[in-house]
Amino acid sequence: MEFAYYEPCASLQKFVSSYYFVSLPFDLAEIMRAEIANVRFILRGEVISDLHGQEEVFHNGSAILCGPTNRWSRIKFAKGAKIFGAAITPLGWCKLFGYSAEGAADRFMPLRDNVPAAAHPLIDDVINAPDDPGVVRAADALFLSLMSDKWRIREDFIEQVTNWIVDPEPNEIDHLLNNVELSHRQVDRLCKAYFGAPPKRLHRKFRALHAANRLAWMELTDWREVARAAYYDQAHFIREFKEFNGRTPQEFIDGPHLLVRMTLAERRKINHGSPFSLVG
Repeated sequence: MEFAYYEPCASLQKFVSSYYFVSLPFDLAEIMRAEIANVRFILRGEVISDLHGQEEVFHNGSAILCGPTNRWSRIKFAKGAKIFGAAITPLGWCKLFGYSAEGAADRFMPLRDNVPAAAHPLIDDVINAPDDPGVVRAADALFLSLMSDKWRIREDFIEQVTNWIVDPEPNEIDHLLNNVELSHRQVDRLCKAYFGAPPKRLHRKFRALHAANRLAWMELTDWREVARAAYYDQAHFIREFKEFNGRTPQEFIDGPHLLVRMTLAERRKINHGSPFSLVG
C-alpha cells in the first residue's frame, strides 16, 4: 500500500488543507473513521463504501464529494485501485460549494452535480492527468475555479470553533459559548452550517479522534494514558472511541490498521494551512 500527501498551491491552503494519493496493489477491507469533508477521484479500479447503510460502488473515473462524516464506516479497495483526494476545511466548504455542510454530512455525492458545468472539463483533467504532479496541478486549477464569495461567511466563528476543536484538552461547550458572544441557538446553527454537526457532536467526535491520533503518534501500548478526565469512566471512553474510530482502543493498538496508521504518519510530514486537518 502506498500513501503520499501533497500540498495544494499557496492560494488554496486555507481551503484545501492537503492532497493525498492512495494506491493498493492488493484487495483491502478497512474502516474509515469519522472525518472532515473530502473530494475524491477514483483514478484506477474501484472502491466500495457502506457509509449510506448499504454498499455503494465507485468505479474508475468517479469524482465524489464527501461531506463531513460523524460516524465510522467500512470501505473496500479493489486490487490495483488508486485514489486521489483533497481534504476540505470548513472555510473551504463555504468558498468552494457555498451551502450548508449539514446537508452533505454523512453523504457521498457526485462532484459534477455540485459544481457548475464549466468545471466539468477540469474534473476530467484531474482524472486523466498523466502522472501525480499533473493530477495535483489539475486539482489546483479545478479548486481555484470553484472559489466564490457568494455565501456570506463568519470566518471569525470558523476560526474560534476550529481552535476549540483542535485543543485536545476537555473543553466543554461552555468554553466555546463563553468566547463567541453568540446565543446557544446561533452557535448550534452555525456549527451545523460550517462543520456539519452541532457543537456537542463535534466535541465528541474530535475528542475521540484526538485520542486515536495520540495512540498512533505516541506509539502508546496502554490506551488508558489517553482516557482523559473528560470521560466519565473507562467504559464511556471505550464507547466514544469506537463510535467515531470504528474500533475499541485496544483493537486500535493491537491491529495494523494500515489505512489510518499510514494516514496519520504521513499527515505530519507536510505543512497544513489549517490545524483542523491534523484532527479530522
